[in-house]
Amino acid sequence: MQNSSQPSGVSTAPATVPPIAPAPAAHAGIPAHPWRGVLTVCLGVMMAFVNVSSTIGALGAIQQDLHPSASTLVWVTSAYSLVVATLVMFAGTLADLVGRRAVFLGGAVVFTAGSLLAFAADTTGLLITAQAVMGIGGAAVLPASLSIVSHSFADPHLRTKAIGAWASCSGLGLAIGPLGAGLLLGSFTWHAVYLIDVVIGAVTVVLTPFMVTETKHPTRRLDLAGVLLGTVMIASATYAIIEGGSSGYTSGRIVTVYGVFAVSLVLFLTVEARHHDPMLDLRLFRNSSYTAVMGVAAASMFGFVGTSLLAVLYMERVQHLSALATGVRLLAMFATYIVVSALAGRLVQKIGFTLTLTAGLVVLGGGALALLLVGPFTGYGALWPGLLVAGVGSALLTAPSTAAAVNSVPRTQAGMASATVNMFRQIGSVLGPSILGTIVTTRFPRYLDERLISSGVPAADASRITDGAVRGDSAASLPTALAQTLTDSAARAFTDAVHLGLLIGGITLLVVAIPTAVFVRHSNTPAPSPSAA
Repeated sequence: MQNSSQPSGVSTAPATVPPIAPAPAAHAGIPAHPWRGVLTVCLGVMMAFVNVSSTIGALGAIQQDLHPSASTLVWVTSAYSLVVATLVMFAGTLADLVGRRAVFLGGAVVFTAGSLLAFAADTTGLLITAQAVMGIGGAAVLPASLSIVSHSFADPHLRTKAIGAWASCSGLGLAIGPLGAGLLLGSFTWHAVYLIDVVIGAVTVVLTPFMVTETKHPTRRLDLAGVLLGTVMIASATYAIIEGGSSGYTSGRIVTVYGVFAVSLVLFLTVEARHHDPMLDLRLFRNSSYTAVMGVAAASMFGFVGTSLLAVLYMERVQHLSALATGVRLLAMFATYIVVSALAGRLVQKIGFTLTLTAGLVVLGGGALALLLVGPFTGYGALWPGLLVAGVGSALLTAPSTAAAVNSVPRTQAGMASATVNMFRQIGSVLGPSILGTIVTTRFPRYLDERLISSGVPAADASRITDGAVRGDSAASLPTALAQTLTDSAARAFTDAVHLGLLIGGITLLVVAIPTAVFVRHSNTPAPSPSAA
């Protein structure tokens, strides 16, 4: 058993990460036609990501129709992320227990129902509720789909290739979202945007029973205490990150949530360390390479989603582009991501995980920094190179980091690894827009006030005009000269705020590349099984 405890391809240490239960034969449970199942579950993955980007594209129309406050509008998108991040580990465990196809199918049904509820929503509260329902579905779809893909191939090279297809479909969903939203908003209300997911979800539900082979962990047991404590831990952390952006990270309520997180974290670690069949095997994290890969997973989504959001904000608030025009311009990032994701597996085979992941972080960070060349009045020619580079970097991270996590554990623990890497990715997708978006929204008023004053506007008037601009008031009521000054100053101030967010995001990614280069030591080789001991 000693040899079977070490993750595959890890050249560090003899430190052990023993499997929880004996692994089955190498090819047990492998479907006869694995790619049919892979393509089917990829539809579910695409559906989950369509919701994210299409909702962002429809936010302007939602705000005009429902008139939510700025702090409430944040939850139209964040409710989904909160629920996914909170439940994804439990959903991964549930997939091992009752069946991966069953959990995936159930998640697709719930997601489709949530999309229908969003389509029918006539209040902000109901729309946020619908997003939470979709989050429950997404939390089931993401780890179950990745676990299905992982269990469809015994060969690690084919598994990495399949995970590349899985990652490409997430990018395809992100690309379809704003394009579909833009096209539909031209003729219909924002409600129609959610019909995209209804259609994809319905097709997924119909195909899954026929195309996907059912598998489950042979001996897995429910870790109820771990599930409850893990849910509280992730929910409190995610809530503090999201809500802290609007109410302040040092407010009394957020500090209380920090306390809940700290207590639940300590209890979770204690329970999981002692449990004979934990929801999260903490022994996996004894290996610095596995731990570093989880950091890469979080950083990749931090950079990808954060950079995408800042690009969208710039195009909508500074260049005043429509949702469709914004979606078309984002194809420089998303289409590149799709193409390179499909090729990332081959690159891993040639140069290994360490160089691929390190290069991905450097390239993604470089793409974010390249966007600093975009000015308040520059055209698309200054924007697309940075988006394209960021798309390449993101593609070098998503599939390889996921494959590194899954390939580094015995096949019976692939469900746990896929749920864990999805959890870290979701945390990163919350951190990116929350932190970088907060930087933009908090710095913009200060920068605008300073620019108005430097343009000769009295301080009292500048403060009043700034408050109106933050609320979205029109400049039409102002004298012509002052309105022109406001338009020019607002464009420059918002661009400066976006630049600060991009600078912090880019530097963060470059810093994370250092421990990645030092600690990641995975190779694309099979995980040893106990029978080989």
